[in-house]
Amino acid sequence: MNTSLISAQGAHGGDILSMAKRLGCGVGDLVDLSSNLTPLGMPPGLREALVARLGEISFLPESGSETLVRLFAEKYGCSPQQVLAGNGTTEFIYAVPASVQSRRALIIAPTYADYQTASQWAGLSVDFFTLKADEDFALDFNRLSAQLTGGELVFLCNPNNPTGRVVPSRALMNFILAHPTSEFLIDESYLPFVNEPSLAGFPLPANLFLLCSSSKIYGVPGLRLGFLVANEEKMARFAARRKPWGVNRMAQVAGEYLLTHGEAYVQAVREYLAQVRPGFVARLAALPGVQVVPGAANFILCRLAGPMTAAQLREAMLRQRIMIRDCSNFTGLDGQYFRVSLQDAERNERCLAALAGILGEKP
Repeated sequence: MNTSLISAQGAHGGDILSMAKRLGCGVGDLVDLSSNLTPLGMPPGLREALVARLGEISFLPESGSETLVRLFAEKYGCSPQQVLAGNGTTEFIYAVPASVQSRRALIIAPTYADYQTASQWAGLSVDFFTLKADEDFALDFNRLSAQLTGGELVFLCNPNNPTGRVVPSRALMNFILAHPTSEFLIDESYLPFVNEPSLAGFPLPANLFLLCSSSKIYGVPGLRLGFLVANEEKMARFAARRKPWGVNRMAQVAGEYLLTHGEAYVQAVREYLAQVRPGFVARLAALPGVQVVPGAANFILCRLAGPMTAAQLREAMLRQRIMIRDCSNFTGLDGQYFRVSLQDAERNERCLAALAGILGEKP
């Protein structure tokens, strides 16, 4: 296989459109377990809501997504003055480092690569707090505290991508409150998949930026809709530099529908994961040479113990039109780590069968 196929996803998973073109197949021919999207597909009623209001693209969207912001604030019990809607959380990942007084970023790794890129683009020096594989990548608050000198911007994804480890929200908030001279950017893109409350529902300290995403839990990454939450004083300064019409009208329509009707769907996703994840993990761990990292999210990090690398495994899976995530480009992981996301029963079975065929069943 052409090595260009292996690098098509670059630093991210889920680039299914480019991969289909490179493989010369249709998008429907690919099973994508690389992108960490909901296993249940688009929420019921969303497509109809978008179609019914498609004509609204003929005029400008709300300048500041005021309806979206109000609905988000009502859902989490915070003030609309503490919320901004944006073109996906990526907009805020790049905007926050450029807006703070911090000159140093401390990134809890392995994690999402754009935190580093955004910090470097903003001129921040970057240090990593690397989680330990022999501790199953659990976050040690005492060890992290010893690395904080004050004045840094700390990035933490919770649950963390790619490890799937989750930090209890109350413990995380207590840690943030105990370190008021450090600023924290907490990315909750995957929190809806687990049974932990969002920090958006807590009293917001002055040293916290919070990211909330619609892409993963609702399976709508193409709409580009995310939220930034911070206390009113911090948000007032941040919002003063925001451009108008930052969220397109269809994303606003979708967000309004999901914030109004989406809670039952989120609960259904959690129940599905509770039913399916343990058995899927057990079967993964039973494959020869596969070590599974304990986690709680909709994706699972694994390490190959044998001679095959994650890049080689990914190539072999692509031959069967299955996309998995080679995690070798995550800081703190070597070339043996790969990640798969849970999907529906048929796709899960296809993934497990392909892995078993490539790695060989245990005798």
